[in-house]
Amino acid sequence: MQWQERRKHLIILPLLFIVMLCAACGDSDKIIQGLMDISGAPLKYDDSKATKHLNVASVCMSCSRDKQENLQKMTGILRRIKTEKPATRLVVVGETILGWYYDPGNPVAYQKNIAETIPGSATQVIGALADSLNMYVAFGMTERVNENENIYNSLVLLNPNGNIEAVHRKVNLVNWDEKSGFTAGNHKTVVTIDGIKTGMIVCADVQSLKLTEELVKDNIKILIHALASNALEFRIDAVARQFNAWAIFANRCGDEKENVYSGNCYISDPAGTIRIGGQGDERYEYYRIGVYE
Repeated sequence: MQWQERRKHLIILPLLFIVMLCAACGDSDKIIQGLMDISGAPLKYDDSKATKHLNVASVCMSCSRDKQENLQKMTGILRRIKTEKPATRLVVVGETILGWYYDPGNPVAYQKNIAETIPGSATQVIGALADSLNMYVAFGMTERVNENENIYNSLVLLNPNGNIEAVHRKVNLVNWDEKSGFTAGNHKTVVTIDGIKTGMIVCADVQSLKLTEELVKDNIKILIHALASNALEFRIDAVARQFNAWAIFANRCGDEKENVYSGNCYISDPAGTIRIGGQGDERYEYYRIGVYE
């Protein structure tokens, strides 16, 4: 009798494992990063003979529910970066940074309330600052086309002339995006910053196989990655390895009711080695990226 019970377990356990594995695989466009991808030993990436360089900063910022407060805080951080690191050429700020990423009380109404057109008042303010500071600025925001149209979880890039260089609409929406009423984007976004080919994604876009293949095929050298993520800190960055590019991982910190953000924010090289960053409070991480062309 005892052997029969053990035999049942020997059959059931492998079946459960197979079911769990299949469930984890998701649909055909979904990339699932396993534990082996985000642990282990860092790899060495030699950029000592890089042919081009870009001085970048990744911002970790806490957000209130009030759009104007967040916009004012962001302008202060940008000025501080340029004062402390005058060679900065690109600053990346996180996903939907003009407000909370998700407001559980009335998510759709809240996102529509803080949504703006692009161009709009927020891009005008940050664009004027980018012009005066002579640098690129990328930040996430809720975008609307007009009062009756869909809203998008967008990442906008402003150039050193203060103009809109590119807008990327989040392609791979997660549950909270859908609850907030966001519509998915449908295209990759690649720009050239000081002669360096750069891709733009928002948070869970990293799980899209199609988007990954397209950006890798374009041979991007830098990935701008804006997030609202409570992911834990790991020794290596699987995203940089996935895209074979430098990754600028801009996140947020602090409590937003149901969401608590640990401030995981960093800059990593194409081998997945985190050059600077970690978990912490509101701050920025600065690094001089070297790429080969």
